[in-house]
Amino acid sequence: MRSSDPVQLSHPLLPVATLHAVAPDKRDWAFIQMPAKLHLSKLDVALRQLETAVTLYFHHADPVSIHTLTAAAYNVLRNIKNHRSEDFTMFKDAQQIYPEMRKEFRNLLNEAENFFKHADRDPEGTFAFAPDLSDVLLIDACEAYGRLTGERRPLLTLYMTWFRIRHPQYYDATAAVDELSKSYQEADRLLYFRECLPRTHNPST
Repeated sequence: MRSSDPVQLSHPLLPVATLHAVAPDKRDWAFIQMPAKLHLSKLDVALRQLETAVTLYFHHADPVSIHTLTAAAYNVLRNIKNHRSEDFTMFKDAQQIYPEMRKEFRNLLNEAENFFKHADRDPEGTFAFAPDLSDVLLIDACEAYGRLTGERRPLLTLYMTWFRIRHPQYYDATAAVDELSKSYQEADRLLYFRECLPRTHNPST
């Protein structure tokens, strides 16, 4: 057997593990032990995805990953909202869209996330992605999480404030937001994250 050939090993914590051939006395079984299970609700999952997406966003990380996480959380929250018959509207269900155009509108919003997740119909396909779409879904998902849970999560609050100072035309003016708008421009995204996140944990500071 060549040292580069994979070998099938049996282990009670990992029934079938494909590892490169390693001398038995050199194997560190702790390395391949399965971690403890996470017991998660749908809201837990959505929150983890949103907080990760927000962190990646402020660090100018990969826009495809940000969008994939955002869309996954968005759809979970939208399904929960619909199941509970909550009295608020999310962007994918915008009432301003003509009824006969709503399906086409949702398909347009879903196009990027579906392209990123699937390759069964278009394995050789290409896609022109506009990352700004993620901003729209991310703000909507952050606000939906707050409405569904009544919680104010620091990372989500941080992003909602950032969206507000970058898009003031959608909100009523306030002195605090005006001051932040003067202090942080688009290029200051990471600086804003580092300076303002502690304040969301300790609002009095």
